[in-house]
Amino acid sequence: MKRFFLVLFLSFFITLSSYADGMPNLKYKNIKKKDKISYNFQTNTWSNKIDTKKGNYYIKTKGFGNFFDYVDSNRDFAFSTNCEYEFIKDGRFIGYSNRDLKFYEMSYHNNRLTKRALTKMEVQDLFPEHKIVSLSDFSDKTNSLKVKKHLRDLEIILYNETDKTFDNFTFDSGNAKFELYDLRGFITVTKPGMIQFAASRENDHKTWYILLIR
Repeated sequence: MKRFFLVLFLSFFITLSSYADGMPNLKYKNIKKKDKISYNFQTNTWSNKIDTKKGNYYIKTKGFGNFFDYVDSNRDFAFSTNCEYEFIKDGRFIGYSNRDLKFYEMSYHNNRLTKRALTKMEVQDLFPEHKIVSLSDFSDKTNSLKVKKHLRDLEIILYNETDKTFDNFTFDSGNAKFELYDLRGFITVTKPGMIQFAASRENDHKTWYILLIR
């Protein structure tokens, strides 16, 4: 798979929320470092209500970079989701990857974690108050998309339905009107403005996406 690099620029009319603990508007509580979760192999369900006496649980610990690992009750490595935002809802363990711009549902079998990407409809069901913006929503000709903000703040989730993988890196636009942020899939827009982000192949030209907030 070809690797893609992504830079996200926001004009001074845009405010951008951060992920994990920095997203106070999210309805599901993020699983934090040292939190414990368990998996029921009979019902294939997850829970954050733990009986530590049974010893059948996993602890979230610091991993590589911005990611976290999970270790078992003996402190042996169990798995890593490679997601920055993780929560449990109705027995489902769900994570969001800023790198992939995707939600995943986790399962655990034979000491191996498997992930299934959620569909756009499934994401919308989880976050009905957010507007889901997919890469396929952008114009094929201009790579742009117009979105109406209306009166209230606009909560956006960037959703990638392709097999592209994104990486963040530092970049200076040289434009005082723009501020540089690490990529976040959750964006809070408070005023009309413009968001620009680019996915570029290695040794290839950038493909810019422009999100116009009106």
